Amino acid sequence: MDLSFWALFALTVFTASMVPGPSTLIAFTHGARYGWKQVLATALGNMSASVVQAILACAGLGIVLAKSAVLFMVIKYAGAAYLVYLGFSMWRGASNGLDIDGDKRSEADTTGRLYRSGFLVAASNPKAVVFFTALFPQFLDPSGTAVTQLTGMVVLIALVSFSVAMIYGFVGSRLSVLRLSRRFMGRMHKAIGGLFVASGIGLAASRG
Repeated sequence: MDLSFWALFALTVFTASMVPGPSTLIAFTHGARYGWKQVLATALGNMSASVVQAILACAGLGIVLAKSAVLFMVIKYAGAAYLVYLGFSMWRGASNGLDIDGDKRSEADTTGRLYRSGFLVAASNPKAVVFFTALFPQFLDPSGTAVTQLTGMVVLIALVSFSVAMIYGFVGSRLSVLRLSRRFMGRMHKAIGGLFVASGIGLAASRG
């Protein structure tokens, strides 16, 4: 996999990770309540969960790769279809804004608790494994070593998940309250949904 595909992979994961959700919201609220330095623990917890989910996805792909190249291609195109479906779902989805008051009542005030909360919130989303399973085949180069490429993808996922959590934590440390309007959230989800549709179609067509 050449540098342009590594960059595209990192950008795809970063774009998906920046969408407001439980993991980003907990990083934001920890930043707002404890300061961005304390969010390091939350970000590490989020990163750890993302790595576990990515490894689970890799393990499933490794079994498929070892047994059937045809089945691998089926999963590849099914994954591309899933990305398109995800994009259309985001396009249609309605956003109701963000309310962080409930999270602010959290009693987590130590590094260990912040780490555990970051890990558990991220790990509670089983769709991440499905997403990684759909995404990985789009970037695997059949002429390369699968283990090396998957390892690189896991490392990039770790870096991206940590960075995104820190970004939200930093924003949270600077703002006491963040409320995004329904209109803004709707536009953002449509834009990102469009990117996923284009990504799924483009990546499926890039390699036969």
